[in-house]
Amino acid sequence: MNLRGKAAITGIGETKFVKEGDRSIYELAAEAARNAMQDAGLLPREIDGLITLGALSTTARLNNTLASYLGIEPTYSAEASVYGASGGYALKLAAEAIAAGAARTILVVGADVNFLKKPSNEMCELADEYQKPLIGAGINQHYGLVAMLYDHLYGDSSRARAKIAVMQRFNASYNENSLFGHKPLSEDDVLSAPVIVSPLTLYEIVAPCDGALAFIVSSAKDARAITDTPVYIEGAGFYSSHMLMTDADLWRNGLVTPIQQSARIAFEMAGISASDIDVCGLYDCYTIAVILTLEDMGFCKKSEGARFVIERDLTFKGDLPVNTSGGQLSVGQPGDAGGMVNIIEVVRQLMGRCGDRQVPNAEIGVTNSNGGFFSNECTLVLRRGG
Repeated sequence: MNLRGKAAITGIGETKFVKEGDRSIYELAAEAARNAMQDAGLLPREIDGLITLGALSTTARLNNTLASYLGIEPTYSAEASVYGASGGYALKLAAEAIAAGAARTILVVGADVNFLKKPSNEMCELADEYQKPLIGAGINQHYGLVAMLYDHLYGDSSRARAKIAVMQRFNASYNENSLFGHKPLSEDDVLSAPVIVSPLTLYEIVAPCDGALAFIVSSAKDARAITDTPVYIEGAGFYSSHMLMTDADLWRNGLVTPIQQSARIAFEMAGISASDIDVCGLYDCYTIAVILTLEDMGFCKKSEGARFVIERDLTFKGDLPVNTSGGQLSVGQPGDAGGMVNIIEVVRQLMGRCGDRQVPNAEIGVTNSNGGFFSNECTLVLRRGG
């Protein structure tokens, strides 16, 4: 389905991100949802669709509970549950539902509490049966192995990875709603920090937190009546290749991830290439993920990502702004809603609402959400409404 220009994001909302709070996932989701509806100037009775994200802290479902609590009676309802890719995928689902005529105005909400403190075992069942008995590896080990293989194949990436963490921390220093923006960070700090899993150090790994984010997605014909700054969904691509780390093709293909496929679908739908993009929101659960995304989206060739990072300025002041709010590495990761952290920032940039960290004349933005171990990838191309 070609979604180009069929739907637009017309409102956004989020909560404050905290490392560990005392509010429930339902309270957080409701606050972000209300903020998004208020931003769009809409009442619950004007919402006819609801999409929520699965959570990592509970097996309970948000969808019906949240609809009842907010007073929404949807004619379209869905849940996105592809781990970290869920945020982008939910927006893709919303655009598809609107294009198909199933709804006109859809609320998309993701929320979670710190899943390290309150973990759900749901996501571990398949891995526990097959993968862990053989290799005993968790998600940190998976990404550490990727970074190690990258260094083996293409040369040391440690300085580039450190620079990603530092540039995103610089961006976060201009964002009051970030966990770590008030703490300056240098490349030496990153390189000399404790190694969590070789070769990744403390500041290269995301910090889980409590928080929620929400979007209003409207039909294109309604968007201009809702806001003067709609952000149109021009392209959306999704690709899922595996579940278990041991089944990933990247071990055997030179670290090419499914991002290459999802980006190709989204870029072709939108009629753009990497050179057309003004601002990026790239999933940054680990620094190495940013390098692979830059390569597989076509900003540089495979093997050149580390050098690309070293040679470019990826801050909001630079020639390719990436994760201008600070990204998950500095803002925090509210479970599977973490993928929304960078999406909402790209939307803010295209709406011209980023204040001191605003990218001048930003018109086209791209986001990528990564679920699991490069298992599920969702790429969105977004355009500022003219």
